[in-house]
Amino acid sequence: MQSIARRAALSQATAYRHFPSVEALVVAYHEEVMASLVEHGERSRKTGKDLFEHQAACWVKLQKVHGPVIVRSGSQRGFLERLRGGETMATLSSNAWDPALKGVLADLGLPDSLLDVARFLHDALFDPREVLDLTKTAGLPDEQVVRRLSDAFYGALTGWASR
Repeated sequence: MQSIARRAALSQATAYRHFPSVEALVVAYHEEVMASLVEHGERSRKTGKDLFEHQAACWVKLQKVHGPVIVRSGSQRGFLERLRGGETMATLSSNAWDPALKGVLADLGLPDSLLDVARFLHDALFDPREVLDLTKTAGLPDEQVVRRLSDAFYGALTGWASR
C-alpha cells in the first residue's frame, strides 16, 4: 500500500482510509473496469453476435491496460459458483455480458436455457490471462484475438448444445 500511496501522491494513512487493504483496492479497480464494460454494452445498439463481438473488442482493449491488475484479483472458485453466491465481480461480469450472450444464443438458434453454459464457456475463453497471452505473448492483433476467440466460443457453444 505504501508504494501505491506514493504513486498516487497520497499519504499511506489516506490510502488506508479509502481501502483497508491492497486486495480491497484491486477489487474496487476491477469493479470500475467491469462497470465501464457494462456502460459500453448499454450504449450500443447492436444485438446478437454483433453486440458480443463489440463487447469482446472492448474487453480485449481493456485487458491491455487493466489486465495485469484484473488477473491479480482472480478467484479460486469457478464463475458459476461465484455468480450464484452473489460475488460482486461475477455479478458485474454477468451484467456486462448477459445481453450479448443471450443474443448469441438467439442468433445460433439455441435455447435460453443454455445461458449458464454460455457464461461458463465465455469465462473460460475470454479469461484476462488468456487474452493477454494472445495479445502480448503470441503478438496477435486485437481484431484477430476477437475473431478467433469469438469463433471458438460460437463453436464450443454449438458443440455443447448438440450433445
